[in-house]
Amino acid sequence: MTAAHATALDALVGAARERLDALHEANERLDGIRVRLTSPNGLVTVVADGSGAMVELELAENLGSVAAHALASTITAAAAQAAAAALDQREAILQSLQGSFTDS
Repeated sequence: MTAAHATALDALVGAARERLDALHEANERLDGIRVRLTSPNGLVTVVADGSGAMVELELAENLGSVAAHALASTITAAAAQAAAAALDQREAILQSLQGSFTDS
C-alpha cells in the first residue's frame, strides 16, 4: 500500500468514526428528550418523550370541583402541546445530524 492509499484510507476511517460518533450523540440526545408542560389552569402536568408519548401525568390535588370532561380535555390539550414540543426537539436533532452528514 502506498503512502497516498494509506492516507486516503485513514481519512475514510476518520470520517466514518466522526459519523458514528455523531449518530451516538444524536441517539443520546433523542433518548434524553423530555418536555414537561403544565396546563394554564395548573391542574395537569404532563411529560412527553422524544417520540411524543406521554410518559408522566401529574394531577393537582384539588380536582373535586372539576368535571370529568373538562379534566379529560385539559389532559388531552396539555399532552398534545408537550408532544408537539418534544417532536420539534426531535426534528431539530435529526436536522442537525443530517447537516453533519452532508457537511462532511
